[in-house]
Amino acid sequence: MNTGADTVLVTVAQIVEGFGLSAGRVRAWIAAGMLKPIRREGRGRSGQMLFCRGEVGSLVYGLCPVCGGGFKRSTLKQRHCSRLCRDRERRAREKGAKP
Repeated sequence: MNTGADTVLVTVAQIVEGFGLSAGRVRAWIAAGMLKPIRREGRGRSGQMLFCRGEVGSLVYGLCPVCGGGFKRSTLKQRHCSRLCRDRERRAREKGAKP
């Protein structure tokens, strides 16, 4: 990821548009504490929250531990880019665990 892009501040609307996420998902991440605003502009509930674009990118995109390829996560728990990579890792673990 570009280091200059990591420090850019974006609003919820820009996250929704730029990353292709739903506003509800972004609000759920904020409520769960996974995405914390860097700064708030305005007062009260109507104030805009600003987030670091790099932090949002680390939630949205992942790096597969098996093949090293990058992928867009469908859920936050997703660790692998495909079922094939997930099965490869599982088989390698099973093979290594047997005497």
